[in-house]
Amino acid sequence: MIFLRKESMQLELFLLAVLSAMLIPVPSPAADSPAPSQLMLSQTAAPQPGNVLTLDEAIQIALENHPSIMTSKERIGAQQAVVGQQMAAYYPTMNLSNFYQTGTQTAGAPTTDRAQDRYQSQANLAMTLYNFGKREATVQSARDTLDATNFNYKTTVDSIIFGVKQAYFTYLGLRALVKVREEIVKSRELLARQAQGFYEVGTRARIDVARAESNLYLSQADLITAQNAVKIAWATLKNAMGLRDLPERPLAEDVTMTPAPYTLDQAKQIAFASRPELKSFDAQRKAQDQTIAAARRGHLPDLVFDANHRYSGSSFDGSGAFVRPSWQIQTSLIFPIFEGFRTANRVEETLRNYYVIKSQEELQRQQVALDVEQAYLRLVELQERIKANESAVNAAKENLDLANGRYQVGVGSIIEATDAQTLYADAQTTYIRTLYDYKIAEAQLTRAIGQ
Repeated sequence: MIFLRKESMQLELFLLAVLSAMLIPVPSPAADSPAPSQLMLSQTAAPQPGNVLTLDEAIQIALENHPSIMTSKERIGAQQAVVGQQMAAYYPTMNLSNFYQTGTQTAGAPTTDRAQDRYQSQANLAMTLYNFGKREATVQSARDTLDATNFNYKTTVDSIIFGVKQAYFTYLGLRALVKVREEIVKSRELLARQAQGFYEVGTRARIDVARAESNLYLSQADLITAQNAVKIAWATLKNAMGLRDLPERPLAEDVTMTPAPYTLDQAKQIAFASRPELKSFDAQRKAQDQTIAAARRGHLPDLVFDANHRYSGSSFDGSGAFVRPSWQIQTSLIFPIFEGFRTANRVEETLRNYYVIKSQEELQRQQVALDVEQAYLRLVELQERIKANESAVNAAKENLDLANGRYQVGVGSIIEATDAQTLYADAQTTYIRTLYDYKIAEAQLTRAIGQ
């Protein structure tokens, strides 16, 4: 009878512990954890209107503030100035020269005992009338180089936009992972309290409490790591936008999946036609063609026009100051006979540079094809992985519900419950990372095809 009464008392205490554990006012992560389709939407909980940083706003800030953009713009301005310098060959050059000379001996006069003065003021005008296409080729080369510089600017813009997108979605993904870590901490706090309650009534061993507390402390450490990763991601996003200081703001969620509207071969053709790097090399090759033409015309003559008008005077002849005006007009046809093989070597140099540009263009074309193929295949892979990972989250959630229920009624072990928590957390983490990896891959494909 005493044995039966003792067993009855232990059963009552066990049921009382279970009931108290079920009434603890801490929400069960299995019951309240959002479904995968709702998980991402929970990250923008009631931000203040106008305070959310959208992706378009972040890109606009980067385009207005990033130093690389400023550098590329200045390079365009510098090359425009180079075009202006080459255009100067179409205009005449004018200069005014003046000199004053005194002494007992001056040029063209005998030595005297008294100092003599000479003075002259002269205006000169010179203009190349024709040089057989050399100046035309030089100007066109500068213009083609300007086109290449403009395409380089577009390349910089595309790189900045991709950098902002990558940092933006990385930050969102890490923020979502912080939410997961917070749910893990809450779940393990609940499990630790349950294990403590069961231990106090004598239905569980002390090892359950120790294991639950150990898992709780590990999850708290993981949460701290995740929160620090978010801070680093925000610093990376600021840097991508070209800002040294920007208070942390909530970001607008964007987890829509848009399948690529073209095949891999179509994507490559779009990239070959659109990538600014390839257009830049095409413009550089055209510029080098003109440089070669100008170098080869170095053997041809120049037709030059010169004119001057002067006033001169000298105290030696007593004529007074500036009383003898004179002028001269001259047209010259200058033939280069021998320049120490300078022209031939100049032609050789420009030809070698042309083949360098052509080889670099082919290398860039291969790189573009590789970029497109990698980004496209990565996007397709992630589309399939997202579906599989979403199913894995649903299955892990169901497994967690069952494990928690078994532990609460005393038929499951602490190992089973903690393993189920870990499995669900890992499934959520993998799903979130895959989702935002997809957004980054989408941005990579957009960048790869030059759109």
